[in-house]
Amino acid sequence: MYFIGTDVGTTGTKTVITDEAGRVCGKGYFEYELHAHHGGRVEQDAYDWWKAVVYSVRRAASALPQGAEICAMSLSAQGGSTLAVDEDFTPISPAYTWMDERASEESAAIERECGDYVYNTSGWRCDPCFDPPKMRWIAAHEPELLRRAHQFVSTVEFVNHMLTGRSVTDPSCAAMRQLINVRTSDWDDKLLDLAGLTRDRLPECLPSGSFIGNLTDKAAEELGLSRNVSVYNGAHDQYCASIGSGALSPGDMLLSTGTTWVVLAVSDKPVFTESKLAPGIHPVSGLYGNIASLNSAGSALKWLSRLIGDNDFAHIDSEAALRMRSAENILFYPYYAGAGFPHCDPAVKAACIGMELMHDKYDIARALMEGVAFETRCVLEEISKYGAASSSLRMVGGAAKSSLWPYITSNVTDLELMIPEEKDTCCIGAAIIAAVGCGYYSDYRTAASEMVRYSQTVTPDREVAEFYDNKYSRYKKLISA
Repeated sequence: MYFIGTDVGTTGTKTVITDEAGRVCGKGYFEYELHAHHGGRVEQDAYDWWKAVVYSVRRAASALPQGAEICAMSLSAQGGSTLAVDEDFTPISPAYTWMDERASEESAAIERECGDYVYNTSGWRCDPCFDPPKMRWIAAHEPELLRRAHQFVSTVEFVNHMLTGRSVTDPSCAAMRQLINVRTSDWDDKLLDLAGLTRDRLPECLPSGSFIGNLTDKAAEELGLSRNVSVYNGAHDQYCASIGSGALSPGDMLLSTGTTWVVLAVSDKPVFTESKLAPGIHPVSGLYGNIASLNSAGSALKWLSRLIGDNDFAHIDSEAALRMRSAENILFYPYYAGAGFPHCDPAVKAACIGMELMHDKYDIARALMEGVAFETRCVLEEISKYGAASSSLRMVGGAAKSSLWPYITSNVTDLELMIPEEKDTCCIGAAIIAAVGCGYYSDYRTAASEMVRYSQTVTPDREVAEFYDNKYSRYKKLISA
C-alpha cells in the first residue's frame, strides 16, 4: 500500500510516494515561475500549480512496481496566495502570492483601525500578504474582478478542487489568509467584514485529515491514477513539516531552513506575544504551532556564494569549518529583507562588522552562518519567555544538508539537533496525513513513529558552546545599534 504526499510550494511542486513504513518509493519535482511586476506585485498562474502536481505525481508513480496500490493522497501547500475563480472554478485573476506587497497602504490602514484585534483573533500581525488588505486593494483597483468572482481561494483549495471537485481548506492554511479565528477554527465575521467578504465566497474549512473525496475521472486520467485514490485534507507546509519531522508533542520544535528560516514551537495552547509570534491550529487535535520567521536567512548564504564566486556549498562548509577562531571578531547580521522576528523591523538591513585585512571570504561565510544561528537563538529566547522552551530541535530543509551549519546551530543554541533521514519533510507529513486519514494508522504520533527516521543527531560541544555564548553576548549588544 502506498501514500502520496504532494507539496505545492512557492517555486515548485514536489511529490513523494511512500510505503506503509515511510520508505520513499518515488519522487517527482516540477518548477514554475514567479511573475514580479512594479508596485510590489508578485503573481503566479494557478494552472502552473496543477501542471506541476500532474507532472510530479506521474514522475513519482513511474518508479512504483506494476500494479502498486496507491491508497490515499494529501497536500502540503504554500500559504497566503489569493486567487479569484468563477462559478466553474476557472481562475479569472492571477494568484496574488504571499510575497505580493501591492496592498501595503491597505495593510497599514487595517493596523491603525484594529491591529490588535486582527492579531489576537487570527494569530498573525497585519501584513500586505493577507486577504483583508488584498481584498481592499481589489475593491479599490479592480472592482469588476470583485463583482465577477464566485469565490476567492488560495493554493490548497484550488488544487483540492482540481483533484476532487470540492473547494476545501484546513485551519492552518486558512490562518494564512487572516480570516479565521485561531481559537475556533472558523471564519471570523469581523475579519470577513474587514476584507469585504462573505462566507459563501470562501471554501469549506475542514480539519486536517478530513476525507474530501476520491479523484474525479478527469483528475485520475491526468494523474495516471485510479479513480479510487482517496484525497484527505492536508495542511500548510510548515505544519506538514512538523508532522514529517516528528514534532508532534508540546515542547517539540521544528527549525525549517529554507529561503526563510522558520521556528515552529508545538504547544497545547496558542501563544500570543508582544513580539507577535504567530500561533496556529496544529493538525494534531488539541495542539497549536507557534511560528516565527527569520527573513532571508537561507538566501543570505546563496547571496554570499554568488558574491564570492563559489557555488560549491560543500567546499564553503569545509573552508568555513576552519575559521571559528579567525572569524571570532566578525559579527554578521543577516537582515537582507529586514530584521524578522523578534525584532520585526523591515527598515533594518544586513551588516557585517569587525572585518580586518587578514580575513577572507570563508571567514565571512562562517560569520554569516553564525549570524543566522544567533538569530535562531534570539527567537528561541523570546519563545521561552512564554513557557514554550525545548531541549531539542528538529532541523529540516537546505541547511540540514550542510556538514557545518547544524553543528554551529547546535552549539549556539545549546540544543540537540535531530535531522530526519528524508529531507522532503513537507511531503512526508502530507503522506502521513493520507495514511492516518485512510485508517492505516490510528493517529499522527503512531504514524510518525513508523514513518519518520533520523539520519543524524548533533549535540553541543561544551567548549564550543561556551565560545558561542560569549560571541552571542557581543552580537546582542550591537543589535539595538
